[in-house]
Order: sequence, then structure tokens, then C-alpha cells
Amino acid sequence: MKQLVRLSRILFLFSLIGCISLLGVENAYAQKKKGHAKAHHQQKHHNKSHKKGHVKRHAHFHYAHLPRRGAVVSAVARGHIGIVHKGVKFKFHNGVFYKSKGPATFVVVRPPKGLKIAILPVGHKRVIVKQKPYFYYYGTFYSKPPGMEEYTVTEAPVGAEVDALPEGYEITTVDGVEYYTLDDAKYQAVEKEDGGIVYQVVTTD
Repeated sequence: MKQLVRLSRILFLFSLIGCISLLGVENAYAQKKKGHAKAHHQQKHHNKSHKKGHVKRHAHFHYAHLPRRGAVVSAVARGHIGIVHKGVKFKFHNGVFYKSKGPATFVVVRPPKGLKIAILPVGHKRVIVKQKPYFYYYGTFYSKPPGMEEYTVTEAPVGAEVDALPEGYEITTVDGVEYYTLDDAKYQAVEKEDGGIVYQVVTTD
């Protein structure tokens, strides 16, 4: 009888040791699997970040849907506004100015300084330079003097930061620094604290 009890105890101990060993193996496998999954996620995130960091964003990114400066078109979209400035006729649509080039063609142009518009284009940005407000869209700055009802085209104020430039700018590199020349102004790309890029007016002619 004592031998049977002793044998039962031995079998129970072997069974207990086997269960503990099996649990250890399963736990180790689970930890290993979890580690592989975490490493895969980190590698995937790294690859995604690395790829994102090498994406080249053009200065005209926000205006890619609009024609470039100097483009010639056969017609201006319906709903445009006719503007006359110092005897010269312009067509204005969606923030873009057009000037007649021939009987049935128009060219995208820079609006002359002093030209006035009644309503700012949709999507314009308000820019403050030396405590003075300006309004910007598609490479053109506007000001609105106190008491005036209309917005007046003005030169680019040095120090102004904008989110994009219309296509048609020229890129030059001086001492390793890229400058974007549009009309009479030079812009420099500046990275903000949040990682965004703005284009700052650095000089004007």
C-alpha cells in the first residue's frame, strides 16, 4: 500500500514538472512571437518614415491645379471678371490674371502693382509683416488701406512667409542655398518647427 502511494506521488510530480515545462515553452514562444511582431512594426514604421522624408515637395504644390505663369490658353473659364487698369484689360478668375495675347488666346500674367479687385480669391492667406496685414494668393500680394473697399496689388513685402508659389518660378543656388525667383522677388524655403515648409521673401528688386 505504501508503495502504491509513493508511486502515485512520483507520477504526480512528473506530471507537474511536465506541465510547468510545457507552460515555459509556450510562454517563451509567445514572447518570441511578440518580439518579432514589434520588430516588424518598428521596421515598417521606419521604412515609411524614411520614404516620407525623401518625398520632394515642389514649391507650387498647392497651386498644381492652376496654370503656370506665362501659360497661353485659348479661353478663360466662364465666370471670370473683367478688370481695366490704366487702359489695359485683364480677365480675373480663381485668383489668376489673364491678358489678351491675340484674337483668341490669353496669357497668364502677373497683375501690375496698383490694380484693384473687389473680392479676394477663395483660399487666400492673411500674412502679417511688421504688424501690417497683407493678403496672398498665387504669387500675388494685396493690401487694403484703412477706409478702402477694394484690395490693391502690392509688391512682395520682405519677410513675408507663404505656403506656396505658382509654377513658373526660377530656382538658383547661391552658396549652397536655393532661392526661388518669381516676378521681382526672391524666396527661400524655410522649415518650421512642425516640419512644414514655407517660402519667405528675402529680397525684392
